[in-house]
Amino acid sequence: MSFSQTEITVFLKDADTDLPVEDAIITVLRTNQGLISNAEGVFKLSLTRPSLIEIAHTSYKKLQIKSSALIESGANIITLEKETELLQEVILTERHPQDILKDLIKNSIKKITVPANLRVYTREFFKRDGQYDFYNDGLVNFQILDNKRTIKTDILVEQNRTIGLVSEFDKDLLGYNLNNLMENYYQFKYLDEILDARIKKNYDFQLLTYPQNKNYLLLKVKPYTTVEGYMSEYSILYDNKKKLILEITSFLPENRAEQNSKLLDFKNRKIYKSSFRTTYRVESKDYYLANSKEEIGFTTEKNKKETKFEISNYLITTEFRTNIFKYQEAEIFKDKTLLNKKNSILTEYWEIDTGVLLTNAEKDIINNLKK
Repeated sequence: MSFSQTEITVFLKDADTDLPVEDAIITVLRTNQGLISNAEGVFKLSLTRPSLIEIAHTSYKKLQIKSSALIESGANIITLEKETELLQEVILTERHPQDILKDLIKNSIKKITVPANLRVYTREFFKRDGQYDFYNDGLVNFQILDNKRTIKTDILVEQNRTIGLVSEFDKDLLGYNLNNLMENYYQFKYLDEILDARIKKNYDFQLLTYPQNKNYLLLKVKPYTTVEGYMSEYSILYDNKKKLILEITSFLPENRAEQNSKLLDFKNRKIYKSSFRTTYRVESKDYYLANSKEEIGFTTEKNKKETKFEISNYLITTEFRTNIFKYQEAEIFKDKTLLNKKNSILTEYWEIDTGVLLTNAEKDIINNLKK
């Protein structure tokens, strides 16, 4: 049987400020389809049957609404309310917050759902010397396997496209490394910098209440101003009852990037900007990656010419399944990045199957690259 498809556009706004709510996680509960609101607070639903829609954001009250209450033509405006405003308080603990963080990571790794299949939309914008000159996106299946020691991932690319020109030299510098991406997220390796017991003297660890949700706590890790070095600031939001990490954010302070402007990383890059945000979803017995966003700015030198790059990466889990489907060894994508794969376009997936809509500004960037 076939069913007519219904498309519904929704605008999310803050109930107090009327500003757009970005990065809300939207789940179609009938199908477990995942979406995220863009910088304009907009998301689009494509439904074949009525469903209950869940809207969640760590800073707002969770909301459920019937799709039948939304109109097909025109704009649906939904306002999200924050929890009762309370003062954020510092929590004093007998244990050092770093030890609490280590236990959180252990429990989160233990509880994260594997094996599983994540159907993911990934996209990357590339800017060179202040001008956007390359873009790619794709639909990728991450078959996440558990061999009890580490996370193994088989990658299957459904569709992908690249717009713009990129040299072989650039391919060594740019793009996600898809082969270790899920291992980093599922083993929480982005937190390695602040887990060594020896660095306690360099960072201020603070455990705070989270006024937006009484069940959550916030762990903030910030390098002391008296300590020099290439050191980021971190915020780890977690469910205090379930002891699960819900969101990790990190950024490199501008002054620390300037202090270390002559240092090279393993790709011979001088990094002047770096930030990421990773969000995890908890639903009944399942716990998995919902989305991630990374931005990096760096300079590199070739033939005595310095080039400035800025890259923004976005990854959204559009479907989560606990079953692993069958595939052939030859179907597995083994390169590091989609930059190395020829275009494979079967549908206009970027319009209907991404989980996140392009903003008007992002559409303008892509249209200019096409020209």
